[in-house]
Amino acid sequence: MARSEIISHDELQSWLLDKIAFYLDRPVENIDPGVELARYGVDSVYAISIISDIEDHLQVEVDVAEARRRETVADLTDYLLDLVA
Repeated sequence: MARSEIISHDELQSWLLDKIAFYLDRPVENIDPGVELARYGVDSVYAISIISDIEDHLQVEVDVAEARRRETVADLTDYLLDLVA
């Protein structure tokens, strides 16, 4: 995705949910964007992989510590939208 392209909240959240579901090997519909990622077993290894995918997809540099402070997919989506704005 080119950085100049605009991505909506729903598009980004859906993309994040798909990535997280892939890494956790579970159906995307079983992941609630309002539930803490730690409850699904997202640890630091998963987080680094997901953040790397985010950077590639959005073509931005993501502060790992800042991203890790976002405990839910919904919070992470909001943070990333602010980052690319």
